[in-house]
Amino acid sequence: MAVAVPILMWVSAGLAAVSAIKQGQAAEAASAFNAMVQKQNAEQARSEARMQAAQTERENFLRLGAIRAAQGASGGTGEGSVLDVIADTARQGELERQFKLFQGEAAARGFTNTATLDTFQGKAAKQASVLRAGTELLGGGQSAFGAGQRLTRT
Repeated sequence: MAVAVPILMWVSAGLAAVSAIKQGQAAEAASAFNAMVQKQNAEQARSEARMQAAQTERENFLRLGAIRAAQGASGGTGEGSVLDVIADTARQGELERQFKLFQGEAAARGFTNTATLDTFQGKAAKQASVLRAGTELLGGGQSAFGAGQRLTRT
């Protein structure tokens, strides 16, 4: 029975070490999954921004066409203030299109940064689990050695 106590302490330490490593692996897998989802979100944000920018570009094209048609229907010529209105409308439309792209890229950058953070957290959890496993083994070994010493003195 005296030999069983140190052996049980070693077994306990071994199980704690395996558990620590499994926890680290699970945390790394969860972080990798989260990173993958965030990367998908980033691409989705970029795709939505491109679609919104294309829609804005189409609206601007139609708006400019309506201005030209109204100008022609009123008997005006393609000179003077009409050109100013067309140029201003074109500038505003392009600014709006660029802003949509900027918003999408800003959202994508946030998702990408979160994905990077998730990846680092997973790696850190895995490394911490190895250290925790080592600590469990050392602690279990120390306890087993101490128990063995006490048992041999009696």
